[in-house]
Amino acid sequence: MQQSPDEEDILDLAGQVRQPTIDGLPGGYRYGVTRYADVILQEAFRDRFDDLQTALEEFQPTLDELRAGGGGRTVFVRRFDESLGNMVEAIEEDLPDDAQANRTIWGKQNITIEKSVGFDGQTEPVSKVRGHEIDMFGKGSLAQPFPGVAVEMEWNNKDPFFDRDLINFQALHHEGAIAVGVIVTRGPELQSLVSGVIRSKDGGFKYGSSTTHWNKLIPRVNLGGGGECPLLLIGIEPDRIHGARLAYRVRAKLDEADALRASWRETYDRWSDAKRAVEAMRAEAFDLLPPLAEN
Repeated sequence: MQQSPDEEDILDLAGQVRQPTIDGLPGGYRYGVTRYADVILQEAFRDRFDDLQTALEEFQPTLDELRAGGGGRTVFVRRFDESLGNMVEAIEEDLPDDAQANRTIWGKQNITIEKSVGFDGQTEPVSKVRGHEIDMFGKGSLAQPFPGVAVEMEWNNKDPFFDRDLINFQALHHEGAIAVGVIVTRGPELQSLVSGVIRSKDGGFKYGSSTTHWNKLIPRVNLGGGGECPLLLIGIEPDRIHGARLAYRVRAKLDEADALRASWRETYDRWSDAKRAVEAMRAEAFDLLPPLAEN
């Protein structure tokens, strides 16, 4: 009878999410790569890679922004996009003021792909497809924009948004429009910290398990999402959140309440008494972090 392979015998396929092999990536993030995306960025798209690293280094949302975020493009997500959008490609010659816009290297783009068929140079168009808008597309260079680098930040959408991004990346890579796709989302530690801790103004909780975060993304990629497009996956972790210590305090108090709920018979004779104590502990925790008005 054939035995199951040991863990070290399992194939490490290029399409599976693995640790980066390059050094020097900004701290405070969880990273995963497929198909050597990190090496491709570093070696073939060094300027775009430097841009991305700079944006990641500068990115530091506050806990209050996480609490208040709602509706539309979240303020710190816009700030991240703008940090890329403000970057220009270095060129030797000076440009007049009215030509500065031509140096823009990052921005929202909707890439259109046209196909034609025919004989002996006589062709007829057969399709024209306009893809989904890419939040941040980095041109390979001003002189040769394709292939470029596509960056999407999925902060707190419904998790099927990952499917949309991965399908888009797959199609654009297949046509030679992008070399690498990048998805930035909440990392697993940050998701564990804020889920069930940060409340919305209606009394519910933000950042539920069915929203976009690391543990919803990785299985999709490991099952083939993104096709043959090399992917760099970035999970934002608590070290990047200014003021995260308060959320840790709330989480600790909630964990204490959960522990009491699980072992209440060791301290109380009646559940009704234990229940009041559990509810008081939870109320004390949530008083530390009341909901803020959403944008």
